[in-house]
Amino acid sequence: MPAAVGEEVASDPGPSGDPASAAVTGGVPPDPVTAGPTTPLPTAAVLDITAAAPGSATGTAAPTGRAPSAAPATTTPDPGPPAPDPAMALGVATPPVTPPPVTAPPGPPADPAPAAAPPPTDRPKGRRHSRTHSRRRGVWWIAGTVVLVALVATAAVVGAGRINRPLAQPTLAAGVPASFVAAGAQPDLPWPTTGQGAVALPSLGYAAQSGAEPSVPVASLTKLTTALVILRDHPVAAGTSGPSIPMTAADVAEYEYEEANDESNIPLRLGEVLTERQMLEALLVRSANDVAYSLALWDAGSLPAFVAKMNATAAALGAASSHYVDASGYEPGSVSTAADCLRVAAADMAIPTFAEIVDMTSVDLPLVGTEPNIVSEIGTDGIIGVKSGYTSQAKAGLVLAANRTIDGRPVLVLAAVLTQPVPAAIVPPTTTTTTTPASAHAPPTPTTTTTTIPADDLEVPDVFRYATPVAESLLGAAQSAVVQVTVATAGQTAGVVTAHWGGHSYPAKVVATRGAWVAAWPGQRVSAVAKLAPVPPGSRSGRPVGRAIFALGDQIEAVPLQLATTVQEPSWWWRLVHG
Repeated sequence: MPAAVGEEVASDPGPSGDPASAAVTGGVPPDPVTAGPTTPLPTAAVLDITAAAPGSATGTAAPTGRAPSAAPATTTPDPGPPAPDPAMALGVATPPVTPPPVTAPPGPPADPAPAAAPPPTDRPKGRRHSRTHSRRRGVWWIAGTVVLVALVATAAVVGAGRINRPLAQPTLAAGVPASFVAAGAQPDLPWPTTGQGAVALPSLGYAAQSGAEPSVPVASLTKLTTALVILRDHPVAAGTSGPSIPMTAADVAEYEYEEANDESNIPLRLGEVLTERQMLEALLVRSANDVAYSLALWDAGSLPAFVAKMNATAAALGAASSHYVDASGYEPGSVSTAADCLRVAAADMAIPTFAEIVDMTSVDLPLVGTEPNIVSEIGTDGIIGVKSGYTSQAKAGLVLAANRTIDGRPVLVLAAVLTQPVPAAIVPPTTTTTTTPASAHAPPTPTTTTTTIPADDLEVPDVFRYATPVAESLLGAAQSAVVQVTVATAGQTAGVVTAHWGGHSYPAKVVATRGAWVAAWPGQRVSAVAKLAPVPPGSRSGRPVGRAIFALGDQIEAVPLQLATTVQEPSWWWRLVHG
């Protein structure tokens, strides 16, 4: 039975078994007689007709070979139950109808089917590919940059190493002689015709003497060593008084003994308190023997212990010809030489308190009042000390000091004379008495009585009448002999600093920054040395490079040295190229 128009008819599959090969004829079977050969439709034009079950949704036809649309299927209304088939009702079986194939009219060829759409993803494929390519390109850029930076860094390190590679240290050459001799002729000093004489200039390290000197008694010049021991054991600052020292019974007994023996002394009273400074003034200005004894007991506890200190001090000073047996020099066993006396005096004058005291023209003491300095020459002709001594055995001895001022700088000059003659002692006149005879007829008989006084106790007028002019003449000649020696002038070449590079040498002068001089005795040798500090290449003009040191005696002149010109160094390009 023919199907109703619009009814979906199921067709048998074609020879290929593909339902798409069956044609839909709108429900009219083709006439097998009239139907001619069929022309199959293109694959893209064959529709897939699928019968829908009653009550189900009918899917839309889609061209074969194309992926179904992602859109949801359209639902059609349910057409209800199908109409009853009359053949089925008569119990006659209806054979299945195979629809003839539908031949499409010839026309232009159909467009090729588009490629199946890929399944949906979160990110489009083209964008992912673009980003992957960008990432790969970025990796290459980073790698290239790292390599470039590494190359630049390596080149920089190598270049910096070549540029900063240390150059050879410049060599130093001092231009100062090791020593040189002070110009001038040796002076002809007026040595004493008798006894001993010596001169010394402590700051120059110069001393001279009249000839061979035997050890002789030096009387109160011994007190120079006494004062030195006291001031070393009990220093007193200049201008101060020092500790207080009470006078004991032993001190008073010594004073009384010396007074009876007609020794030089000052009155001392039991319980009296004198300062160390006052006692030193009495010892040196008034040459008090009893004060020398009192200081010895105060310092060492006994005279022998103190004398031992005196001898040790003299030996330490190089006064090998000196030996003492008392602290005052009254005993003839205390002996020395002119040169040794100056060794001790030089050590004394280096102590400011001693120098102050011996330069005093008078002294004021509690039980004495104001008394003049025994050395009357002090304060005249530039004389600033120091001490005199006299006994009948020692005769006259004198040590004088004066400053020779050169260019505002004082130079201490010392002179000593020993065993100088003294004027004749005053002998008391002879006393004549007349004795009346017992008999009136006998004439009176004159009687002569002579008073005997030990020669040592005889008064000698103007003891230093002959010693003083000899000492002053010697002192003046020594002062005049001192010369000023210029050891450096500003800008004077004192050395050379030489840089070496590129096969060449580049010298730079080293010069003194100021002038300097020392005082000298003609013919003395001044030592000199230049101490140069290493300087790197490129050091600028004016850079300090050390000192030149000149020495004579205790005079030391240290002159700063500096570069006069810059020490040449190569340019950075030269260093980079030559390494």
